[in-house]
Amino acid sequence: MVFRNFIFLFIFAFISCNEFSNDNLDLDFENEFYDSIKKYKAKEFVYLNDGLVPQKNFFINSKLKYLKFRYNPELGFSERRVYFNLETDSIDKFTLRKVTPDWRTIEGANEDNFKFHDSIFAVYPKLNKTDIYYNNRKVKTINSILYLNDEKEGVFRIKYYTEKKFHKKALKN
Repeated sequence: MVFRNFIFLFIFAFISCNEFSNDNLDLDFENEFYDSIKKYKAKEFVYLNDGLVPQKNFFINSKLKYLKFRYNPELGFSERRVYFNLETDSIDKFTLRKVTPDWRTIEGANEDNFKFHDSIFAVYPKLNKTDIYYNNRKVKTINSILYLNDEKEGVFRIKYYTEKKFHKKALKN
């Protein structure tokens, strides 16, 4: 058990020591997310739908309006920020950051030559548009919300269970 915890700690330290190509841009998206939460006075509700998927939940008028969650596979990570429409349950904006290993560099790799692919997708459903970023710059805009469509089921599942838990807790109080 101690050895396994050491391995996880080592992998986390190894990954977090690498500067990914979109760190600066991701910080901008993070600030924008929390600025919007502050602007609309959303209240945080602490709840994890899945203990292996850290999430942050922010409610307005008993509805989940801002959701952030992260998957942490063995190598790399993917993180999503979801802005739900303030009047409806539709998604206004969705950002997805995917950091995945370049499997060609793993064999015989050490800290100095192990590489990652780091991409950010900012999806705007009302505009049917996705901006794709690499190396802290927008590299392409596509007329599609394909990335959101792939994620929708999981996002709405988390929304459903988080709101259910929120209302159950509200009834107890």
